[in-house]
Amino acid sequence: MDHGFIPSLVHFLGMALLVSSFAMIASPQLLSCIRFYAIHSFLLAAITFLVAHESHVEHLMIPAVLTLVLKTVVIPQFFFWLIRRLGVHKEIDSYVNIPFSVFLSALLVFLSFYVTWDLKVLTTVFSKEFVPISIATIFLGMLMMTTRKKAVTQVLGLLLIENGLFLMAVTMTFGMPLLVELGIFFDVLVGVIIMGIFVFKIRGAFEGIDVDELTVLRG
Repeated sequence: MDHGFIPSLVHFLGMALLVSSFAMIASPQLLSCIRFYAIHSFLLAAITFLVAHESHVEHLMIPAVLTLVLKTVVIPQFFFWLIRRLGVHKEIDSYVNIPFSVFLSALLVFLSFYVTWDLKVLTTVFSKEFVPISIATIFLGMLMMTTRKKAVTQVLGLLLIENGLFLMAVTMTFGMPLLVELGIFFDVLVGVIIMGIFVFKIRGAFEGIDVDELTVLRG
């Protein structure tokens, strides 16, 4: 196999990952948004596996498998179950409309590439291209958290931020120590479950999951 094939494939998957981030921002459907998060996580797992293989960093195989199992299967299935229980299928309430959200996303991606263009990074095979992709993913997750009103999609935005941080760690430093990575995966899983419980509490108190209703809690 050509030595440059895997780096080229990793870069292609990185661009596909960025496109899936855009798809999450552009989707008005909760089910579609969850599916795009699963695709995003699958691409992240594939990138992690290829970086581990190309760089001969065996311990990265474990985070790759955990990402595939937890973020691609377990967490999306939990969200599917959650929205079925809540009876919510559309995410139509947003502080800004979808076209303007996509426009803001494009500006944030451009800003990410612009500010990191001359950034001096570690001389690895993957670092330079993935720094702006990682930062753009974090920005898009923050945009999703601040522009959507439903609690479920705000949690998805937080998970998108976590994916961006994990991508940066994998491609710049070949990952963190294994115990730290396992702790982060456990924290993410527990955090999603706790947030799901909070969503049920919000639904029970306000008969909806629109976080604007929380403004009535002023003392």
